[in-house]
Amino acid sequence: MIEMAHEQIGLTQEQQDSLRARIQKAQPRTDELRQSLEHETAALSRLARQDKVNETAISAQLDRVLDVERELKHLQIGLLSGIKNLLTPDQLAKLRALAKDGGAQFAEDMRSRLTEKVKRVEAGAHAWEASGRDTSVIARAMQERVKPLLDSGKPLEAEAELDRLLEQLKQDPK
Repeated sequence: MIEMAHEQIGLTQEQQDSLRARIQKAQPRTDELRQSLEHETAALSRLARQDKVNETAISAQLDRVLDVERELKHLQIGLLSGIKNLLTPDQLAKLRALAKDGGAQFAEDMRSRLTEKVKRVEAGAHAWEASGRDTSVIARAMQERVKPLLDSGKPLEAEAELDRLLEQLKQDPK
């Protein structure tokens, strides 16, 4: 939410860079731990489904699940603490205000903004088409870049792609 609300809370470029660096640094270990947690949880489930349960084995497997969960939680709390410490009290207050309803209004504003940009891209593509220009590059970008980003819950990246397309649509034919 901090990245999506960077303008509303007045995040500086230095803060944005530090935020991204922290997230990028933590991401590989987070992914690794989530995979491990899935694996260990599946193993626990297999042991629990057996007709005769080996109490020692299931207890040991539960310990492995809890160890991975604990490490993942430590990583997440460390990341969140570091990110929170990047923000000023004023930025934190603005962020809390944006998140007061669980972020519903913020999410709705983001959805509305993205919808408006999609409509602008569509209108620009229609204008290109009316002037005889090939719109396949725009359609392909919407299908291959924007849609997958939206489908995977990456609105910031999708918005950046939409902004690039809007700039491209503004260009005069060469």
